[in-house]
Amino acid sequence: MDADDVALAPGTTPSHRRHSISQLVYITVLISAGVLAMFLLHVLGSLRRRSSNKALHAVVLGAYTLSYLLVSYSLGLMQDSEEYFNEFAVWAVCLLMLLGGTDNLMACKLDEVDNWKSFHVRHLFKGALVVLIVAVYGGEVDEYQKPLWGILCVNILQSCVRIKSMRDASKSNLLSKNVKPISDYMKSEDKRQLSSAVTMKGYRYVVAGEPSLRKHGKEAMDGSRDDKEITTVEQIYECEGSLLSSESKRGMRLKDICLSMALSKMLNRRFAGFELAEVKANRQKTNDFVFQGLLAGDNKYERAFRVIEVELGFVYDLYYTRYPFLYQKIRHFALGLPVAMVTFCSWLTYELSEKHKIKQGEDIPLTATLCLMAVVTFLEAFQLYLHMASDWFKVALIRGYVTRRYLQRSGCTCFSHMVIGLVLRLKALRPWESKLGQYSLLEKYNSTRYRSNCCHVITLFLVDKAKKGRKRGDLVKLSIQVKQAVIDSLIRSKGQLANGARSLEDNGVHELLSWACAASDETLIHSILVWHVATTICKNQLDAEPTKGAKQIAVEDSSAVGTAAPSVQDSSAVASSLSQYCAYLVAFSPDLLPGHSYDSESILDQSIEDARSFAPLKGTKKMKDKCKILLSTSDTSINDNHPVAQGARLARQLMEIQDKALRWKVLSDFWAEMMLYVAPCDDGQARAHLEALARGGEFITHLWALLTHAGVLKRPPNGSEAA
Repeated sequence: MDADDVALAPGTTPSHRRHSISQLVYITVLISAGVLAMFLLHVLGSLRRRSSNKALHAVVLGAYTLSYLLVSYSLGLMQDSEEYFNEFAVWAVCLLMLLGGTDNLMACKLDEVDNWKSFHVRHLFKGALVVLIVAVYGGEVDEYQKPLWGILCVNILQSCVRIKSMRDASKSNLLSKNVKPISDYMKSEDKRQLSSAVTMKGYRYVVAGEPSLRKHGKEAMDGSRDDKEITTVEQIYECEGSLLSSESKRGMRLKDICLSMALSKMLNRRFAGFELAEVKANRQKTNDFVFQGLLAGDNKYERAFRVIEVELGFVYDLYYTRYPFLYQKIRHFALGLPVAMVTFCSWLTYELSEKHKIKQGEDIPLTATLCLMAVVTFLEAFQLYLHMASDWFKVALIRGYVTRRYLQRSGCTCFSHMVIGLVLRLKALRPWESKLGQYSLLEKYNSTRYRSNCCHVITLFLVDKAKKGRKRGDLVKLSIQVKQAVIDSLIRSKGQLANGARSLEDNGVHELLSWACAASDETLIHSILVWHVATTICKNQLDAEPTKGAKQIAVEDSSAVGTAAPSVQDSSAVASSLSQYCAYLVAFSPDLLPGHSYDSESILDQSIEDARSFAPLKGTKKMKDKCKILLSTSDTSINDNHPVAQGARLARQLMEIQDKALRWKVLSDFWAEMMLYVAPCDDGQARAHLEALARGGEFITHLWALLTHAGVLKRPPNGSEAA
C-alpha cells in the first residue's frame, strides 16, 4: 500500500494506524457484503416470480431490506474514516448500484409501490452522499475519473427509472395515465368490423401505444386517425413477414407473446377497477376468443396456458420490475442503460487491473476492489442478457418489425433479419415453475411446526406463528393431464360454470352424491373439504390394492395426450392433485377463494379440531389406518355436520361404485369443474392474485385470467350458470 494511495486525515497520528487498518478491513467486509447482496438481488430476484420456494423469497426480502441499512452504515464509516483511500470512490458507487441497479426487482411488495415517495427521498439522500465521496476521493486517480463518473451517471438514471416505474405502477397513476386510455379505447373497439378468433381479425386489443391514446384522445380511439404508434393484436397477426409467418411454429409463438402483452392490459383494468367494455358490449366475441381461438387446434392445452403464463409475467413486471418503463416510455433506448453500465464497469475493471499489475498485488484494498468490480461487471452483463432475452424486448422488436414494412422484405435486409432473428431466439427462464401446492387434511391435522414457532419467538413475532394442523406437502408438477381435465371441463361448460353438480349428472351419479355439493358460496369451502377428505380416502384405498394400477402415481408431464379415455391412474392422479391443491388454497391462500378468508380459516380450524378430537383417530399416525377407521365408522358415531365426517360418508358412497374407472372419472371431473368454479372473483378481490404473483404464482390465477378473457367475470350464485 503506497503513500500515494492513502493519506492521513487532518489531526491523525501514526498511533491511530492500527485502528485505521482494522477499520479498513471492516469497511471492506461491508462492501463485500453489499456486492453479495447485489448478486442475490440480480440472480435470485429474476427467480422470484417463477418460484414459490419460501427460503428463496426470504433471502431476496432479507437482501432487499438490509441493503438500505448496509449502504447507510458503510457510507457513514467511509466519511468518518481516519485515512482516505482512493478506492472509497469505487466502493461508494458499488453501494449505490446495490440500491438502484437491479432492473428485475423494483419492489418486493405492492405497498412499497404506492409509497414510492419515501423511496425517492431515501435514494436522493444516499445519492448525494455518494456524489460527495466520489468528488472527494475519486479525483486522486485520473484513470478512474471517466469510468467512475460514467457509472455514477448511469446509476442515477437507473434510479430515476426505478422511481418513475414505481410511480407509474402506483394506484393513482395507474388509473389516470396507464389504464384509463385503454379502457376508453376498448369502449369503441367493439363497434368495428366482424371478428375471427382464428385469424384475430377484428380483435384490436392494444399491444402498445398508450402515450398516443392519451395524446390524440378520441381521434385515436374512434379510428378517425391512423396512428402508427398504436399497435394492435390484429396488426401483429396480419403480418406475414418471414419472422412472423403463420406457417412456422416459432412465428406463431412470437405473435402469441404480443397477444399475451395485449391480454395483460385487460387484467390491469380489472386491478384498477375499470369495467371490461368489450365483455359488456359483446360477450360472444370474448367468448369466441377463448373457445374458438386460444382453445382451437391440436395443442390447445399447451397454447392456452403458455399465453396466460407469459401474460401474467407481463403483469408481474408492471408492478415489481422496471421493464415496463424501459420498453413503453423509452423503448428506442431501452438497452442503452444496461449497455452503458456494462461498458463503464468493464472500463473501470480494466483500469483497476492495469494498476494492480503495476502494484504487483501488494495493495490489498486495490486487490479487493478489483475482485469486487469483476463480480459487479459480471452481474451487469447478466442483467443485460436478461434484458435481451425478456419478452418485453421481444415485443419491442416485433413491434418495430411489424410497423416498418421494409424489414419484412426479403433480399435487402438479410442482415437485419439475421440480427432480429438471433435476438428473438434468446431464451430466459419460464415465468412460472408450473407446480401445484399440496395439503392433506387427514395427513397433517395433527402436525406441529416447531421450527416455524421457534422462528416466531426468536424474531420477536416478525415471522408469523404456524397455525395448528397446517403443514405444506411437497409441490407436484402441473401435469398435462391436469391441464387437459380442466380445459375439457371448460369446453364442455361453454363458459357456464357449475359447482361440480353438472359433472355428477354427466356421470350418472347425481342422485347418489349431489348432497355433497355446495348449495351456496357460504357452504363452498365446507364442500371442498368434504370432497377432499373423500378423495384422500379413496386414493389411499387405491394405493393399497396389490395391482399395477394401485401403485403410487406421480403427477408428471407428458409430451402428448392421447385421445383415448383417461386411465384409472391418470384420473386418480388428476383428482388427487387437484383435491390437495384446493385444500392447500383453503389452508394457505384463502384470499384467492370465494368468501372471506376468515370464514375459510374458521371452517378449516374446526375441521382440524374435529379430526384431533375424534377418539378412534387419536394415536393413529399411518394414513392407511386413519382411512380404514373412517371407512368403518358409522355415520352416527361422529358429528355428521363437519367435513371429516361427511367426507368419510361420501367416501363410502364412492366406494360403492364398483367400476373403478367410473369412480375416478367422477372424482376427476368433479375437481376439474370445481377448480373452474372457484376461480372467478370480483375486481376488489383481484389484488390478491397480484400479490400471489410475487410469491411465485398460483394455478388458480391462471384459470382466473383465462376465464376473464372468456368473459366469465363472476361466479354464478347458484352454482349452475355463468354470470
